[in-house]
Amino acid sequence: MITAIRRLFGSTVGKAIALGFVLLVGLAFALGDVTGNSNFGGLGGANVAKVGDTEIGTGELRARVQQAYDRARQDQPGLTREAFVQAGGLDQILNQLVNDAAMRQFARSMGFGVSKRLIDAQIADAFSGVSGSFDQKRYEAYLAESGLNESQIRGEIETLLLTQQLAKPIGMLPVVAAGMAKPYAVLPLEQRHGQAAFIPASPFAPKADPSDDILRKYLAQNKAKFTVPERRVLQYALFDSSAVPVPAVTDAEVAKAYKDNAPSYAASETRRLAQVIVPDQAAANSIAAKVRGGTPLAVAAQAAGLSASTTGELTQAAYAATTSPAAAKAAFAAQRGDVLGPTQTDLGWAVARIESVTAKPARSLADATPDIRTELAKNKANEAIVDYYNAVQDAVNGGASIEEVAADRKLQLVETPALLPNGRAPSQPAFALPPEMAPMIAQAFQGSGEGEGELATLVENQKFAVFSVKSITAAAPPPFAQIRGDLLADWRFAEGQKVARDKARAIVKAVEGGKSLAEAVGAAGPNIGSVQTIGGRRGDLDRDGKGAPPELALLFSMAKGTVKTLEIPGNRGWMVIALNEVNRPDIKSVDPRAAAYIARPLGAAFGNELVEQLVVEAKRRAGVKINKQLVEQLRRELTGTAPVAE
Repeated sequence: MITAIRRLFGSTVGKAIALGFVLLVGLAFALGDVTGNSNFGGLGGANVAKVGDTEIGTGELRARVQQAYDRARQDQPGLTREAFVQAGGLDQILNQLVNDAAMRQFARSMGFGVSKRLIDAQIADAFSGVSGSFDQKRYEAYLAESGLNESQIRGEIETLLLTQQLAKPIGMLPVVAAGMAKPYAVLPLEQRHGQAAFIPASPFAPKADPSDDILRKYLAQNKAKFTVPERRVLQYALFDSSAVPVPAVTDAEVAKAYKDNAPSYAASETRRLAQVIVPDQAAANSIAAKVRGGTPLAVAAQAAGLSASTTGELTQAAYAATTSPAAAKAAFAAQRGDVLGPTQTDLGWAVARIESVTAKPARSLADATPDIRTELAKNKANEAIVDYYNAVQDAVNGGASIEEVAADRKLQLVETPALLPNGRAPSQPAFALPPEMAPMIAQAFQGSGEGEGELATLVENQKFAVFSVKSITAAAPPPFAQIRGDLLADWRFAEGQKVARDKARAIVKAVEGGKSLAEAVGAAGPNIGSVQTIGGRRGDLDRDGKGAPPELALLFSMAKGTVKTLEIPGNRGWMVIALNEVNRPDIKSVDPRAAAYIARPLGAAFGNELVEQLVVEAKRRAGVKINKQLVEQLRRELTGTAPVAE
């Protein structure tokens, strides 16, 4: 989950311009300084940062973090705000605000500008409708959804365009020569070999039970680990087409439908033809003569270096559209097996043979009535469910409660236990809603407030649910007594992890003092794994697409002759890694084509580094002051470790 969160915050050049770009395509964070932008007077008040002449308020930062979290939760319904902030959400968004302000001021100081007409063009392009022209309603809907006003969105687009003017040319500037790329081209062929020792945490876990005070303190320090995601109790009622009364189809309606569609019930005829298009008339005459003499059309066409094709069932009008009215008239006057042409068309000379004739007799009103009645009944059923749905929607929009809607429509009202975003109920492990209810659950966790009625489509045009969120239980750890056993087990492993860490560090110190890894491990005491040989070729580390094992990833980032520690996640222990041997091919042996291939992405990487340096320089010139105390206070507020009014 944490990895997925980190992906929200982009790559190198993207870090400089991502926020404005996201705004432009309609996925921005909500802006607006909730507290207002009062003067700093240094860094007092409710401002978390000052960048040159721009002040960043606590309210603005809080709003952006909340909006970013809400959007992230649409992809990860179980994501808690605490986990989002701990994964770097607050810091990344604050950095982005600072970078944007610095780059905007830097660009203006360098004489760059953005005209109102250019901003208008960007808005018109981003919010164009199906016709390609600006869609005012779509634009207004976006403003309402994102919380932006006209001035704010224009300011963000201006920032984007100013940053692009500065960063884009610089990012595209570097061109790396193939010779410079050779050291990078040999990297996939590099081989490394070393040793690893594993120090497990479990053997060193305390056996005695700690006091409840110790466990409560451990819970406070690891609150996110034991937090149960937000749960919601839903009330819902189902309705479908079978429960909606449908008016009967009358004879008058059948007669009217028959009259309105008279051509479809009249007698008709379709024909299927085999034909070949010939470039010149003489060749067409030759093919036609052979076919009339008994040669199959396909054979005659093949002998002339051509191929014949067979049409589907065509009406006279349809055949006329592909040839000419005269050719179609002749074709529909001929008999099955007759040969037609050559007839001149836009593509050449056509020779055709009538393959089949299908006559469809006229249908009387009595003959057509069953089909017409069935179709009308289907249409009426669709109209009835749409009318019913709209009536329920109007009631909900009018403020009617879910209980009132269910009572008025005589629908069965169902109440769920407290549900997680995946539809499971922690308090009732055996509880499960039918899979078709998934759209309702997803909708209920995407911004619905308590008591707000909504409709969800379960089966398109057939089945629906009207629902509301009865109550919301915020994400929090369960009661202490309920999770004491889990806390105890986790605490023991965490304490064992500390001992394993100390032993790993002692082994590293011994190796750095001249002992071999095997000697240091042997002197560290029992319950430590034996020394294993590890290594391989760099190019094979991610061959299966699953990423390199952590110990190999570390091995390939170390200097030869060094030794390092590696923590195993989940309090499972520590590893000690020693790098003994590095074998890298001579760069003179590198194929020039391989070097040229590597040079292209290297140029982009160097460009990214230049853009990063540009952002650093922009911040240096503007001057950046961060109120770390306020940032940490906001962090505690967002993670639930301090009262909101702190």
